[in-house]
Amino acid sequence: MGADAVPIAVVTGFWAVVGIILPFILGKGPNKGVIQTVLVITAVTSWLFWLLCYLHQMNPLIGPQLHNTTILAIRYLWDGTLSLDDFNETTTTGTMETTTAAAI
Repeated sequence: MGADAVPIAVVTGFWAVVGIILPFILGKGPNKGVIQTVLVITAVTSWLFWLLCYLHQMNPLIGPQLHNTTILAIRYLWDGTLSLDDFNETTTTGTMETTTAAAI
């Protein structure tokens, strides 16, 4: 899974229109410079925010981390199927070995 060129090109083109072309086609007025600056800054920051969010999906820094008991609880609540064999599995966490059957 990699970054596709089409979404990047479309969004980059849209924000390029907003930040490069739109400031030059504004009418004359007392606040023209302020409006041009706002359009350019808005386009740059919005494009950068979108790009970082889009690229973050390619290689996320943080993934879901669930404990074994949480997975068993979710399985029980969603499926309603939970047998005693599920609790007898031995899990290793770090250097300490624990058995979840002792918790029953």
